[in-house]
Amino acid sequence: MMQQQMQQVREWWQRYTGEEDTPFDGDTPSWVVSLLVHVCILLGLALTGMGEIPEPIRNFTIIESPKEIDEDVLIVPQEVAISETPQETIGAESEMNDEVAQALAPTLSDVSVVPVEADPDLVSEIELEPIDAMPTAQSLDANIIVKGAVGVGMTGAVGAVDRLTAEIRNSLDERPTVVCWLFDQSGSLAPQRKVIAKRLGRVFAELGVRDASDKKLTNSVIAFGQSVSLLTKKPTSDVDEVIQAVESIAIDSSGVEITFEAIHKAAELMKVYRTSSPKKNVMIIVFTDEVGNDQAKTDMTSKYCTTIGVPVYVVGVPAPFGMRDVKIKYIDPDPKYSQETQWAEIEQGPESMESELVKIHTSRMAEEAIDSGYGPFSLSRLCRDTGGIYFCVHPSRDTKGRVADSDVEAMSSRLRYFYDPDVMRRYQPDYISMQKYKQLLASNKARQALVEAAKASEIEPMQAPQTKFERRSDGELAKLLGDAQQSAAKLEPKISALYSVLQQGEKDREKLEEPRWKAGYDLAMGRVLAVKVRTEAYNMMLAQAKAGMKFERKDSDTWEIVPDNALTVGSQIEKQAKQAKMYLERVVKEHPKTPWSMIASEELKIPLGYRWEETHTGVNDPKMAAGGDNNNPAARADDKKKMLAKPMPTRPLPKL
Repeated sequence: MMQQQMQQVREWWQRYTGEEDTPFDGDTPSWVVSLLVHVCILLGLALTGMGEIPEPIRNFTIIESPKEIDEDVLIVPQEVAISETPQETIGAESEMNDEVAQALAPTLSDVSVVPVEADPDLVSEIELEPIDAMPTAQSLDANIIVKGAVGVGMTGAVGAVDRLTAEIRNSLDERPTVVCWLFDQSGSLAPQRKVIAKRLGRVFAELGVRDASDKKLTNSVIAFGQSVSLLTKKPTSDVDEVIQAVESIAIDSSGVEITFEAIHKAAELMKVYRTSSPKKNVMIIVFTDEVGNDQAKTDMTSKYCTTIGVPVYVVGVPAPFGMRDVKIKYIDPDPKYSQETQWAEIEQGPESMESELVKIHTSRMAEEAIDSGYGPFSLSRLCRDTGGIYFCVHPSRDTKGRVADSDVEAMSSRLRYFYDPDVMRRYQPDYISMQKYKQLLASNKARQALVEAAKASEIEPMQAPQTKFERRSDGELAKLLGDAQQSAAKLEPKISALYSVLQQGEKDREKLEEPRWKAGYDLAMGRVLAVKVRTEAYNMMLAQAKAGMKFERKDSDTWEIVPDNALTVGSQIEKQAKQAKMYLERVVKEHPKTPWSMIASEELKIPLGYRWEETHTGVNDPKMAAGGDNNNPAARADDKKKMLAKPMPTRPLPKL
């Protein structure tokens, strides 16, 4: 092995030096030779790695078949701005449903906020695409009300007409439009018709309608009372013709208004413009101050208008809260007759399918009509279903506090208080059919109990209950106390029955989610319990006095029962009093600035208990002898009788 290595070294030396003799020939020790050999091997290996010349790098082009692009794959952008604040669901799919959509939407939606089940026969006959039925109104600014809105408060019809001008303008931006103007012929609306007729000229000017040659906007005028009259033979673009038609509307003194039939007939007349080519937009605008005598036709009219794509707008009146009828101020328009104020009763409510207000006349506030924040149910529902707007017009709307009789304008309803539309938006009634309304009530016993109690709640607790009891003798005092007890005894069964109805829904109260139903049920329970406590406490206080009470002062001769917050007549009544306060205080806390909270606040001001006070009225004092007439001076002979002016003639209230 060693010899082989030596031989390799000699060959290496000779190859690189060219000499035959090497340093390793002769007597060189073997270990030296071995060391040198291994060093050379190591150096050779090191130099081999360092001295290796790399081969040149070659360029390669790789051709790959393209992958097929899946069009359904969502390409996620690399940079996405994400808000750190969690967003709640809003709009028609939110917990508050379309209420939030109406409150937040800056522009109008493409379709009505509430789907309406269309008549299959009508759909097959007309064959319209629903999405093309309504104006989109995308160009309107944030101040325009969302389609299907109800309870839009205005102080006058002129303001509503100005809002409607924007609606018409937006419709014209899409395609030519036919506006059908409907006016009720009642005497109460006569002043409003004159004002609107004067305003129409300005409306058409703002819309750019210069003369009859402009066919982009055409108009029809219809009047209705106990019958329906078309005042323009065909839709016209002649501004003067439209204004003259409105001014020519005669008063219908029948007191009958077939409002929904008039709207349905107007839609039938306008159907051709929705089905023929070129298609036109159609708007129906109704001016009325009543509900209408044909509300049974609401469903039919709503379905027809929705199917052919005709939104209905109503310039109407606010409905009184929980009431059907309200008084309007009437002053004879003819100056030849007495100008004294008269109050006529007219139907303008309620704001819901059925009254949801338990009527107990415990205070002035409870007896007076107040604003519900919405229009009459049937007309409001029609506007909402078709994608129109209901305008609640009342000149006192901006009044802060209670509206006095003197502040109510002629031909306006006597509503004592008004509420902020933004606050009331959360308390929108359920705009559904009667069948669905019944299903809604059946699904919750608290709802059902409230409506049943409202139907049976015309209760007037002890009209001016007797509070003073004079003691001429023990027998006469006992009789007075017994007579007063009979008054309370007549009321107790009625109020107890009402409480039993409401009590059946108490377990389902916590399942209610809608603010309107919560407020309604709590107010009803609080007020009914409060009246029940007062009635029973009054009766028990009379029984206590009848059992015998002694005056502490010698000159006392009369007992007087005085309202007091203290209750000393039994633990059961005290328990119910606490419940009444709990319900009423919850209404005030959870539903501020609403009709419910105002009525609850008034109820809380009335004490639930009573106390006895003794006083001296002199019923047993000796009578003074009657004096002569010396102090009555004789009438002067030359006094002249005052000549009174002859009163102006009066005439019966017309049917408004």
